[in-house]
Amino acid sequence: MSKSACVCRAWDLDQHTGASFFSGGDLMSQPVHTTSPALILTAECVGLTADPPPPLPLLLLLLLLLLLLAADLTVSNRLIKPLAELNRGTPSQLLIVNTCNWELSQLSRATMLTCRAVWMKLAPLARASSTVCRQNVRRAGWNNARTPLFVPLAHMSTGPVGGGGDNLKYALLVGAAFVGGLTYAVITLKGDQKRYLERMTEITSRKHKSASQIHTEPPASSFETKLEAAAAPDAETAAPSEAAEPPPVDEPLAETSAEEAAAPLTDAGVEEAADSKPSLPSHAPYLLIGGGTASFAAARSIRARDPGAKVLIVTDEPDLPYMRPPLSKELWFSDDPSVTETLRFKQWNGKERSIYFQPPSFYIDAKELSSAENGGVAVLTGRKVVHMDVRGNKVKLDDDMEISYDKCLIATGGVPRNLQVIERAGEEVMKRTTVFRKIDDFKSLDKVSRDTQSITIIGGGFLGSELACALGRRSTESGLEVIQMFPEKGNMGKVLPEYLSNWTTEKVKKEGVKVIREAVVKSVSYKDDKLEIKLKDGRVVRTDHIVAAVGLEPNVDLAKSGGLEVDSDFGGYRVNAELQARSNIWVAGDTACFYDIRLGRRRVEHHDHAVVSGRLAGENMTGANKPYWHQSMFWSDLGPDVGYEAIGIVDSSLPTVGVFAKATAKDTPRAATEESGTGIRSESETEDTATSAVAPAAPAPVVEHRDEYGKGIIFYLREKVVVGIILWNVFNRMPIARKIIKDGEEHTDLNEVAKLFNIHED
Repeated sequence: MSKSACVCRAWDLDQHTGASFFSGGDLMSQPVHTTSPALILTAECVGLTADPPPPLPLLLLLLLLLLLLAADLTVSNRLIKPLAELNRGTPSQLLIVNTCNWELSQLSRATMLTCRAVWMKLAPLARASSTVCRQNVRRAGWNNARTPLFVPLAHMSTGPVGGGGDNLKYALLVGAAFVGGLTYAVITLKGDQKRYLERMTEITSRKHKSASQIHTEPPASSFETKLEAAAAPDAETAAPSEAAEPPPVDEPLAETSAEEAAAPLTDAGVEEAADSKPSLPSHAPYLLIGGGTASFAAARSIRARDPGAKVLIVTDEPDLPYMRPPLSKELWFSDDPSVTETLRFKQWNGKERSIYFQPPSFYIDAKELSSAENGGVAVLTGRKVVHMDVRGNKVKLDDDMEISYDKCLIATGGVPRNLQVIERAGEEVMKRTTVFRKIDDFKSLDKVSRDTQSITIIGGGFLGSELACALGRRSTESGLEVIQMFPEKGNMGKVLPEYLSNWTTEKVKKEGVKVIREAVVKSVSYKDDKLEIKLKDGRVVRTDHIVAAVGLEPNVDLAKSGGLEVDSDFGGYRVNAELQARSNIWVAGDTACFYDIRLGRRRVEHHDHAVVSGRLAGENMTGANKPYWHQSMFWSDLGPDVGYEAIGIVDSSLPTVGVFAKATAKDTPRAATEESGTGIRSESETEDTATSAVAPAAPAPVVEHRDEYGKGIIFYLREKVVVGIILWNVFNRMPIARKIIKDGEEHTDLNEVAKLFNIHED
């Protein structure tokens, strides 16, 4: 034990006073004699010329070492992780990866050994200096036959009593070492990051150099693409696009096959083998999943706001984007025997048009999308997205190809439902059952209607009733038996009031359809070359073919892999007011479950909603940040003479008020299309605020529960507020109905409100 200049003080706990009673010399050679139980010994040791450094600076040094070790591990992790992603590359890449792994392991090993050696030297000093004075005070207490009740931490210095100059010097030295070490850590991090980018750039360049020798080399991964962009960013300036003008309406549109739309792509400088897969663009700034109405509306909106945008549409159907309503309406009334090939039809006003939104010349080849100077819209047909990596901003197709994106839209629509009793009935029943949704379903059902004697439609909603009327008219010419069955009391019983549903059922019967009401299917079997449908009430129906029109299930297959929320009540992806489900991901059309500020959370499965939501999603993908407030409408036609348009919540379980008038020759779907010039009536809708129409001076008679309902307005109420409106054979008045629902006011006399639609004018 070294000699020290020590001062021991005795503190009287009773009197709260204290005094120094000895100092100097060896603490162990001068015992303290005291008999007061209230005395506590403390010691301050000064002048320790041979003691270790103080513990606090040592702890700072140890903290600095830990900081350096953490910095080294961080750099190593940043390098090892991306190198691991390249571990599936070419042989030249694997060699570089192994070299980098060896260098990193040597660097980490050297750093850890250095830290361990320093720790072995400093740890004993820290432990010794933190206990030396405490031990001295305890020994002093033992010499006085008493252990101190409380021993404070020792206060040590390297100079004489009262001095502090050397302490200041030592503190400055430790502080400078700490700042220097921190600076070294920052410089090391930046240097390693720079070397990391240089090495990745070298790997990418080597890949391109060896591409001409290795023909079977896979395309560059999205990770390498990002590295290349980070090392040498390109600032591309896209010129405004000059979109191809569609041909005149009279010009026939040729179908685009899946093989043509997905033609093989070749990388620059790489010779592709004859039997290799068609290559795809590895990156799309705007990726649209789904080839329906919402997806096409979004593409058109994106190009309108960003003329140089490059848009890629991926659809699992073999056709270019097309409109679905004519599949159950106008196409069935065409006189052209080749309508299933041309897919051209006459609207109710006699004008002809194609089912496709745009001809093939409107789109560019997918292999030219990346190099297109003015951008464009490309379509990959017959491809399905099976996995979505939200964090990596990429998707995987059903052939294991990956496509990265900047902005993505999910517009996958829905899958038609089928009855479980049909699915469990066996292969023979399933082969003779059609679930109606796509162009192929229309072609298949058209062929069946010409080759069989009997068709049974299960379902009394929009689709089932439209198909029943369409096939019923054909039955008068070919002798086809058309049967429609549903569990409700009348056609469209879930939408229309009971009296109007019964009237609609009689209208369907006049079209040549045999209607079976309140029919619940119990089982389906195949016997004697016929399908036998047994109902729960014991009735049996024999038919040749079944059409299941029992609703739509939203396609949410990407919810699990993409981590997207699905609404438990309405189905579909839950989105915010801007139709956004996640960062850089939007949803539109049938799969979007959105919040309506007037009617609450909803999910809509109609053409007008697909158009408007797709258009808004496209605008928001280009930075518009607009909320979705549109009240979408839908329409249904039971042939060219009877039809209706609806908006809001139209549910037959709600209280309704109907105001009807006598119809005229212009109150038909045929007349409505002649006035608007299009059979897709939502295309003529505007976002302008409706103004109140001038009502006639004479009071209009209210017609209730007549046998004939020529035209009228049906109001659906919830707590005396109008939440839904049906315009029965009243057309081109939707802005007025939209304004009534938007206002959300209570109306004491709905007859006066009905006058706004001018249903009583001649």
